[in-house]
Amino acid sequence: MSKIIKTIGMIESVKELISQLIAEWGWAIAVALLTIAMKDALQKLWMGMQFLWGNDFNVDDIVYINGNKKARIVRQGIWKTTFYLYDHERKFIIPNDRIWTLNIEKELPKENR
Repeated sequence: MSKIIKTIGMIESVKELISQLIAEWGWAIAVALLTIAMKDALQKLWMGMQFLWGNDFNVDDIVYINGNKKARIVRQGIWKTTFYLYDHERKFIIPNDRIWTLNIEKELPKENR
């Protein structure tokens, strides 16, 4: 009987310890979980902003994807970019965090001589 009482007392002390830790450090645990959850979204946002800030590719530019697929940039957003593929007459949507994996080429402007 005394072992049961000791076990119950230990369980109660563990419960009290956990509740004290949550009361004192709950905000830190919540911030850590939120940071882990938001890391991916913030990384994708940053990649999209980098693509938009640059003036290398703009809406209505004619580009070549992987050197052989002629496409036009239809829309640029923070999260994704939309291309129109002339060969297939389809649109091609790619997230901006993956756009750096494509080999995108753009013709240089021709000079008037």
